[in-house]
Amino acid sequence: MELPPAIKAAAAAVQRELMKSEAQVAWVRSDGMHLTLKFLGEVSDSQLDEIEEALVSAAAGCGSMKISVRGLGVFPNPKNPRVVWLGIQPEDDRLLRLQERIDRALTPLGFPPERRDFRPHLTLGRVKTSRGLDDLMKALAVQHHFLAGDCVLGELHLIQSELRREGAVYTKLWSVAL
Repeated sequence: MELPPAIKAAAAAVQRELMKSEAQVAWVRSDGMHLTLKFLGEVSDSQLDEIEEALVSAAAGCGSMKISVRGLGVFPNPKNPRVVWLGIQPEDDRLLRLQERIDRALTPLGFPPERRDFRPHLTLGRVKTSRGLDDLMKALAVQHHFLAGDCVLGELHLIQSELRREGAVYTKLWSVAL
């Protein structure tokens, strides 16, 4: 799901603050920030029509949803941070239900359901080494309650990611209104 430019700009601003820690983090470009509901991995062109059909079915009748983008943290835990994230707090359970519907719709196509609990977030960066982590964790503690803003999500996108030397490049293949 795509987020509005104002949310991405706020996320980029907090990233700049976190970068001052000089921790070894591969920071995500703000133009590529999005809410991932299901990561599919390698997909052949021949599967795209079936995937689109499954996702359209999963999104049917869902309706747009209000979220608050706030709070910073790390996965899997503060002692071993691998991912720096900005939290997404849904107004109700529709986002979780949509993610579950997507998982169920794609399972027959060979995409197993996610084993971990769904924790909606925007990835801000991926920790590369332990260098500078103490400073990063201090910066995260200072910014812990950061508020990027509220918005309404009204579309689901199938996004292709291509890893390049300068970072991932994302291309929307199609969209469906919720």
